[in-house]
Amino acid sequence: MSGDDPGIAVRAPTRAGPSSPEAPRPEGSWARRVVPAALYQCAFLAAVALFKSAANATVVARFHAGSLPYLYVAAAGLTGVVTAAAAVVGRRRGRDPLVMAVIGTLTAAAVVAALWAGLSSSALLLYLFAETFTSFTSIVFWSAMSDAFDARESRRAFTIIAGVGMSGSILGGLLAQLLARPFGAAGLVAAAGGMLVLAAVAFTFHAPEAHHAAPARARHGTQADLWDFLRRDAYPWAIGGLVLAFAVISPFADFVFRQRAAQFLGENELAALFGNQQLWIGVSCALFQLVLAQRLLGWLGVVRYLGVVPGILAGFAVVALVWPGLWPAYALKLAESAASLSILPVGIQLLYAPVADELRDRVRALMDGLVKKGGLALGGVMLVGAGPWLDGPAPVAALVVVCLGAAVVLWRLKPAYVSALQAQVGDGAEDEPEPLDSSSEKLLASALRSPDPDRVLHALDLFEAGRGDLRPHLAELLNHESERVVARGVALAAEHDAVELAPRLEWLLRSERLRRPRIESAWALAKLSPARAARVLPAFLVEGEPGVKAAAIGALLKLDAGPEEPELLRIKDRARAALEAMTARGERAPLAERRELAKLLGKLADEAWAPVLARYLQDQDGSVRALAIRAVGEGRYRSLVDALLPCLMWRDDRVAAREALAAFGDAIVPTLEEALNDRSRPASLRYELPRVLRQIGSQAALDVLLFSNIRDDAFLHYRIGVSLSLLKEEHPELTADVDRVREAILRRRDTYRRYVQPFRDLRAALGEDALLTRAVGDRLDQALELSFWLLGLMYPPRTLRRVHEHLVGPDPRRRAYALELFENLVSEEDRELVNEQVYAHHRELPLGAPGRLADHLGFLCHSDDHVLRACAREVARRLGLWTLPPQEGDMSDTRVKRLFALEGVEIFAQSDVDEIAAVAQVAREHRFRRGERIYSEGDPGDALYVIISGGVDAFRRGEKVLSLDAKQAFGEVSLLDGSPRPTEMIAREDTEVLVIDRRDFLDLLADRPELLKGIFRVVSRQLREVVDLAANARKLTGEVPAAALRKP
Repeated sequence: MSGDDPGIAVRAPTRAGPSSPEAPRPEGSWARRVVPAALYQCAFLAAVALFKSAANATVVARFHAGSLPYLYVAAAGLTGVVTAAAAVVGRRRGRDPLVMAVIGTLTAAAVVAALWAGLSSSALLLYLFAETFTSFTSIVFWSAMSDAFDARESRRAFTIIAGVGMSGSILGGLLAQLLARPFGAAGLVAAAGGMLVLAAVAFTFHAPEAHHAAPARARHGTQADLWDFLRRDAYPWAIGGLVLAFAVISPFADFVFRQRAAQFLGENELAALFGNQQLWIGVSCALFQLVLAQRLLGWLGVVRYLGVVPGILAGFAVVALVWPGLWPAYALKLAESAASLSILPVGIQLLYAPVADELRDRVRALMDGLVKKGGLALGGVMLVGAGPWLDGPAPVAALVVVCLGAAVVLWRLKPAYVSALQAQVGDGAEDEPEPLDSSSEKLLASALRSPDPDRVLHALDLFEAGRGDLRPHLAELLNHESERVVARGVALAAEHDAVELAPRLEWLLRSERLRRPRIESAWALAKLSPARAARVLPAFLVEGEPGVKAAAIGALLKLDAGPEEPELLRIKDRARAALEAMTARGERAPLAERRELAKLLGKLADEAWAPVLARYLQDQDGSVRALAIRAVGEGRYRSLVDALLPCLMWRDDRVAAREALAAFGDAIVPTLEEALNDRSRPASLRYELPRVLRQIGSQAALDVLLFSNIRDDAFLHYRIGVSLSLLKEEHPELTADVDRVREAILRRRDTYRRYVQPFRDLRAALGEDALLTRAVGDRLDQALELSFWLLGLMYPPRTLRRVHEHLVGPDPRRRAYALELFENLVSEEDRELVNEQVYAHHRELPLGAPGRLADHLGFLCHSDDHVLRACAREVARRLGLWTLPPQEGDMSDTRVKRLFALEGVEIFAQSDVDEIAAVAQVAREHRFRRGERIYSEGDPGDALYVIISGGVDAFRRGEKVLSLDAKQAFGEVSLLDGSPRPTEMIAREDTEVLVIDRRDFLDLLADRPELLKGIFRVVSRQLREVVDLAANARKLTGEVPAAALRKP
């Protein structure tokens, strides 16, 4: 659309931008993953119920209760060997559950034949097969499921799969009751084989290609990687301790139940009882998984969810201890089996989520196989050791103790789980530099003797960062050929009080070869040897070089002189007279002299010289002004603070002004607070004050930021949030008022509620990329980001920022880890403050109703937010709805026109509208006649051009290579790197453009680093597109299209 067109199109909605969180996956993909898996689990658990009913009945009927612990140990050992072998091999394929179902079917047929043949060892074989096969298949199945779903999907998917699966346990229990008496154990095993056939059929419909959440793995972790992970990380040991504790519980509960059941029932009655048990296990687990599990997981979190198990089992064990009948033991076994089949599989599998993708299968096989079965074996060994006490209450009492132990392990697991999630999310923490060891110090000492000044200076930086001893090397630095190295050496000599180097400093001062070291030597000599300085420096009060003269004056004036030292007092009077003579020349003094005087006044820190320094703040030369600004901070000239504040509004001076103001510390915090909250002051000034307060870094500065105006400029609030978060991170010892923080988060939630419906309707009416839609979306994005920054005042700030980055990032697995960490790190009370923004993210909500556009425009046109107000009023004007008179604080019409001209420019496609408005402020308009050259090939890249109306053609070596029309930009690459123009650009017709000069743009980047984020996202996307284009072209033609790699 041409920039002259007063209308605005009402467009169909476009897809969500790349900065938004990934949209929900298609339900068809979800169904292809969940339904076959749930049916497989249903049939598999039916087979498990039948296998175990048959195995338990035959073993309890044919063996004495005292032999049961030995069977526990044997079954655990066999299963442990099989799973450990799987962990070593590291084999994992999506179809492994199908293979296991086929193997189980064939083995079941063999076991049926053995039972019908009456083999004496058939009961033992059946028991070992049932325990080993069901345990290993469960590991294989859940491993495949963890690849099919990310950490957040797993909560929903696993509870559904487990809930549907429990209906299989019900079915298996019913079949066991029906088949046990007429057909015995052999009939149950045959039925189990039939269930495995159904499981295999169901899994053939599973869609491994739909595993969107599973990343492409460049390699699988080796066995060496596994052992290295176990050696350096505590988290797998925490999981192992939990698995071991729960595994030990199982043989105790099983033994108590079987021991009491054997006292009353025969083999067929036992088979029916075990079938009845499987039936009720299935019913209770199905109801729990489908009705309560997901709610409990969301409410309690994974760790506390698992903590339900030892609490319930300990309660049932106490009842069984008091009431020595069959039914308390039956209830205990029912609860233990239900927990093992419903709560524990889901909970334990969720604990594996933070383990690295390439190691997760090996760790799972090790823990669920070797460690779990080791726990079963340990329980069996403990029962064997109990010996004569097995017939008493000892096993039940021991079970209570083990449950308490499991609760302790869970309590200690929580911090390890949070740390593992933090490792997956990444908290971006930087390692503290370690002190230098002797070998490193020798290497750096060798580098200090290098003739290359850059190498020496770099070695000095490393020496200081590593807290090495530089004093033995200072003499070498003072003898170096480089002026930069010698000057650094002089400063270090003063810093280390190297009095022995005073003669060398005097020599440097008298030498006329090195200017900067002479200046530094004057100051260092006065500090290290005042008597020598008083003798040497007066000769330089008539020095022709202004830097040395100013340093001599300043060094003499800083010397301490009492009444008993009249000669030194006379020397200081001479120095003061020399300074007065220099300052009296004012602007008539040479530039070099004004510069040196500005620096000198900062070192003197004497309010008597404030009027002179104030003149330098107004100097016509920018370098003098910058030095004067720094001098105000260095000398703490309190009377010049008000004169310093306006310097924050000038790009050339604002960095120096921020540093100078921060140097005053808490002394000027009240002044900064007044300026920050004064809405009559220029916004450009107020935008800079949060950075100044952050640099001050005190408790008072944090309180000012936290207690700033509640209703104020939206971008200022954003800047305050950034500064608060970084201030807290840099100074963790500071404390924030918790109530005030929560109030601020509630205001961010109010922002979400105020803008979320307009955003949905604007997306539907104007489209995703419309400037007004983007502006409202920016406010919602900023509200969420600010909420996490504010939470960072109560929780680890760096971690919360990383959580937010992943929540709005493109990687669903990282997003799942971030959500899991968020729920485990932040209290339920504080999570409630941001849950709406997190779980109903505005960019994931469905589109709204286009017909409400006019209503929302009316609301936004009267907003206190000047950016939203300007965008809404322009849209309303273009749609012909109304034209409102301007009000105080509105953007100018010219700036609004430029803002909308930048609406579709690709390099700003991912930038906030606040940043684009700032770019519009520095842009200028220019017109070219038809045929006029805009720039030539090879010209310096000094500007970006945006076509408002008309068109432009690009030529390379006289050949037309590209045509551009309104709303397109050119010159963006040169804007970033300053490279020569690769093409010649000529106006195809009368053309109007916006011109953004490179220097103005770079100044803007220095002032608004947030602008870089959006630009980097666009450039990164363009680079990926170029790489993909080149790769595809190479596949088709064997060549890379060179034209695709160039931009005009």
